[in-house]
Amino acid sequence: MNDALSAKIMVGHKLRRLRKELGISQALMAEELGISASYLNLLENNMRPVTVQLLFKLGQTYDIDLKDMAEDDSAKLTARLIEIFADPILSEQALTRRDIQQLAQNQPTAANAILALYDSYETMKSAAQQGKDGLETRSLPRPIEDVRRFLEQSENHFPALEAAAEACAKEAKLQPGQYFTNLSHHLQERYAIRTRIMPTHVMGHLLRHHDMHRGQIMLSEILEDPQRVFQLASQVALIGYQAQITDIIDAAGLESLESRQLLQTTLAGYFAGALMMPYNSFLKSAQETRHDIDLLGKRYSASFEQICHRLTTLNKPNARGIPFFFLRVDEAGYISKRLSAAGVEFARYGGACGRWIPHQAFRVPGTIHTQLAELEEGQRFFTLARTVVQPRTGPTHHGTPLFAVALGCEMKHAREIGLADSLLSPKSPSFTPIGLACQLCEKKECQHRGAPPLGRSLKFDAHRRQSGLFDFGS
Repeated sequence: MNDALSAKIMVGHKLRRLRKELGISQALMAEELGISASYLNLLENNMRPVTVQLLFKLGQTYDIDLKDMAEDDSAKLTARLIEIFADPILSEQALTRRDIQQLAQNQPTAANAILALYDSYETMKSAAQQGKDGLETRSLPRPIEDVRRFLEQSENHFPALEAAAEACAKEAKLQPGQYFTNLSHHLQERYAIRTRIMPTHVMGHLLRHHDMHRGQIMLSEILEDPQRVFQLASQVALIGYQAQITDIIDAAGLESLESRQLLQTTLAGYFAGALMMPYNSFLKSAQETRHDIDLLGKRYSASFEQICHRLTTLNKPNARGIPFFFLRVDEAGYISKRLSAAGVEFARYGGACGRWIPHQAFRVPGTIHTQLAELEEGQRFFTLARTVVQPRTGPTHHGTPLFAVALGCEMKHAREIGLADSLLSPKSPSFTPIGLACQLCEKKECQHRGAPPLGRSLKFDAHRRQSGLFDFGS
């Protein structure tokens, strides 16, 4: 909050949105705030920054979260716009980064309209490549992007599921260290469903299967204890709390069946995380341990990835945790999970930067790696990453799936994290310069570059050989 207040705070679109939600005129809001209508008009059009005094006046007059109001989200919008305007189809427009920044800061509504248009364009292009009629494109399934966008809009926090998890914990009489036994007994007593651990030759590639005809939930023997609890808790959500999940899905307004199904699975997992790591207790423990993920894992009998996931959900008003972003990447660099937060937005149409710590984590598996990084736009943040092993359901020679899970936040929160201490101890901490993705990054002297920037022509000179793979023009 202090960092936000020390800079110029442009809140025009947020102020306008608040006024429209309240259903009041500029004149009435100006009167309630003790300012002139003309000054309020300048504020709403981002022609004046909001003062600290006025910001607090807003908090006293209206029921709003000052932290959210003061947060500058233009950087996140700028990142997405840069990615879009790097598309070759828009190369002739030749917008500079400054142009894009001004668009995001001064006209966020128009900027979001451009994002929506580009998403529609991507959908239509995908449909054309698949030989589909243009009239079918509105219903073209985009479940992963749809669900990801909804989670970010909801700040990955669902009070109804938090309340449901608390109610379930009481009804099932959950005891620390005995969750699996307690949940199994609860399912048997409450729903007449038994739980069975089954061998891999029976389960095959399945980790969990609810056999409704036989009244049983089968879990694969390859699951570790935290994974068994998580899978069982997810199934409890689908059996006993489907009404709450359905209400959230209906409110999301997703068009495709696939998107709704994916969101159902995601919300069941959210319930499981809330059940294993109760909100108030977990938030307190996270703050007391300074977000020591290993210690939190032992305290709540949860895996590294489960702890990282749960840390991204601590967004209850008046009881917020650090706004973390989350990422999971495989050995080939493909990002299978990502959740942006607090203005940090990463590329949606490509991989992440090779300089970034998630990719470095594969060098020493099982060890937590940390990094201070800086984007081209000046955003600085702390990231920690560690590899995690997924259950192997195939033959030994297929290999065991290995992923790197990363958790990060803006620099202003780094001192609340114990793992950041060693990086922050010098008077001038070192920041690793990274980009959104190679296709969007303008850095020329980068040995990690795997592709040239979009819209840039390649240069070839037999008499010169640089260290990187690509040389390109301006």
